[in-house]
Amino acid sequence: MASILYAWEFGANLGHVGAFMPLARALRDAGHTVHWMVTQPAVVGEFLASEGFTWLAAPTVTESARQGPPLTYADILLRFGYADAGALFGLVGGWREAMRLTGTTLVLADHAPTALLAARSLQIPVMLFSNGFTAPPRCSPLPSMRPWTQVPDTVVSQLDRSALHAVNHVLERYGCRPMQYLADLFDVAEEALVSFPELDHYADRGPARYWGSLPSAGTGVRCDWPVAADGKVQPKIFAYLRRECIHHEAVLAAMAAAGFPGVIFFPGMPAELAQRYRVPHLQFLSEPADMAQMTEEADVAITYASLATTTAFLLAGKPLLLLPGHLEQFLVARRVADMGAGLLVNPEQTPGDLRPAIDALVGNPTFRENAQAFAAKYVAFNQHQVIENLVRRIDELIDAPH
Repeated sequence: MASILYAWEFGANLGHVGAFMPLARALRDAGHTVHWMVTQPAVVGEFLASEGFTWLAAPTVTESARQGPPLTYADILLRFGYADAGALFGLVGGWREAMRLTGTTLVLADHAPTALLAARSLQIPVMLFSNGFTAPPRCSPLPSMRPWTQVPDTVVSQLDRSALHAVNHVLERYGCRPMQYLADLFDVAEEALVSFPELDHYADRGPARYWGSLPSAGTGVRCDWPVAADGKVQPKIFAYLRRECIHHEAVLAAMAAAGFPGVIFFPGMPAELAQRYRVPHLQFLSEPADMAQMTEEADVAITYASLATTTAFLLAGKPLLLLPGHLEQFLVARRVADMGAGLLVNPEQTPGDLRPAIDALVGNPTFRENAQAFAAKYVAFNQHQVIENLVRRIDELIDAPH
């Protein structure tokens, strides 16, 4: 059986690791050894330990300051070591040594471009395990991630050239052929887009193979819904919030004022905030909610636009109020809003009264109908079949001659 390295370099919280966990379990059950390289071991360590896995810390650097928000994927790379060929050489060396020590025969890369580069230098095959954002379209230069903003072509091209310079410097030091384009970094044995075309961050990707979303990692607590403020049967609302979302208090205020029965999971919620909005029709959870229960029983979801949670509610035909905190989440929220299955609150918008947005999602049937149309399109979709398909393809990659 094979030694597989799951590589996670960029990102935060449990989203990436949680999404991969069902596949990791299946690979272990199939007899493979799964090694984990994670960028936030202090955050995900308890979760991995509870599943019986061990882990290593991924080589990373602190984000460097650059003018303005990231414009392309190349711009992201330049903020995390790719503006300095020497720094990138050090990062690649760390990944290479981890692959050597673990006897890696296949890399499953999840938002881990430097792992892609290290695997290329060692001629180890890679499956790019991506939600879409981390696998930009294969074009040169890499496209703008802000299509609503006019970015000069010269700026976009220069971002590619700058990152490519560092990449080729590293490849040269390891005696490897240089890349002609930065997009060549994503030329891997298999690109697994674990999403749906309607939710692809790159709306103009073109023809691609979408595997569909993976099932939940299976963690979470069930709970009883509180009674509405007026004692009547009212729509139920589930909210999954984070402190980095600038609209979190506006959501709490709106849910308290609306009077609808609500269940809220808000990790790290300040005690003072919980006390201020602790009313009988709102229940605050100290652990993650059982998503199977929430997607079945809630009428509306309010989230920070994580792809996994957003997809789960859309597959259940439930509309969403989306409050993204960064670009990746914003692009997901924008796709949902474009299909009319939810409302997007711009993260650059000053927090205000969100009660009208909640009332619209509850009272306007169009949002629910559009979410149900998405669910109907994929009614025959089986998330567990995706796991079987991925394991089968991984076995093929392992057995293929290299």
